[in-house]
Amino acid sequence: MAYEVEPNYAGWTLAAYVAEKLKRPLPGDRLERMLRSRALIHEERELLPETKIWPGLRFSLRKRSPGDTGEPPLLPVVYDDEALLVVDKPAGLALHPTARYHLTTLTWALEHRHRNAAGDKPDPAHRLDRETSGLVACGRTSAFTRRLKAAFAARQVSKAYLALAEGSPPEEKFEVQVPIVVGGGRVKVKARVDEAGAPSQTHFEVLSRYLDAAGKPLTLLRCVPLTGRQHQIRVHLQAAGFPLVGDKLYGPSEEIFLRLAESGGTPAPLGTFDALITPDEQAALRLWRQALHASELIVPHPATSTPVRLSCPLPSDIGNFIRTLHAL
Repeated sequence: MAYEVEPNYAGWTLAAYVAEKLKRPLPGDRLERMLRSRALIHEERELLPETKIWPGLRFSLRKRSPGDTGEPPLLPVVYDDEALLVVDKPAGLALHPTARYHLTTLTWALEHRHRNAAGDKPDPAHRLDRETSGLVACGRTSAFTRRLKAAFAARQVSKAYLALAEGSPPEEKFEVQVPIVVGGGRVKVKARVDEAGAPSQTHFEVLSRYLDAAGKPLTLLRCVPLTGRQHQIRVHLQAAGFPLVGDKLYGPSEEIFLRLAESGGTPAPLGTFDALITPDEQAALRLWRQALHASELIVPHPATSTPVRLSCPLPSDIGNFIRTLHAL
């Protein structure tokens, strides 16, 4: 993880700065022990937790990546030409390198398996959470990627998701329109509804209703985000009282997410629950990952600006789970 100290952090200690930048707090003296064990070096000088930092200081925090084993799965290609590549990202595959995932990422797979004849590597133009599956649009060159990103920023792209949620909405169609902020709690990446937040809006449509073996309702929804906030669909479903099946952060308890994030252990094999998740928690989650799938995408072609309409069906893990339910 590479850092460059901003002017407003002048005089902070290294430990305080890294603690501010981490996405989640570390308990007790774990941060200090981690910093002392990483042998941080800047121009032949060792950086210690108590070192006073200065603007422009660049350093890297190196950490073993327990999730970095084996090869990333093959990426199903939905669309491919000289300018645009769209893949169906599997659930569990991180999009970009992190402290925990470096090689087993979508960008690594794109770099090593999808370079064109000129050696250009495709890059994603938008994001999907690691546990979310579905369509990811990539520019075949850096210029095409920039055009795609500009289209997303200008809201020239339409997206739709399939989500399996707990409960049964009273209406066939409904909208959630609330302000969202990110951070402020124990998990820095977690978003929440807050009057001081940015406006957000999602349209939901009921596709199917189900009952589980105990008679509890679940609903398959088509979700169309009209804004692009972090974790928007997950936050909106939680706010509406229909949390996403399998969501470790916005579902039964954020303690599940924190326990896994702070464990430092190797992630469980794809398609299975982590051993740190108790049987009761597994029953509450129902599925090993969040049941969210990016199923539809309309994007202007980065070379011609012609709309490209793409879709991909529910993946087998969500489909197999749905088949265990009773359709209404």
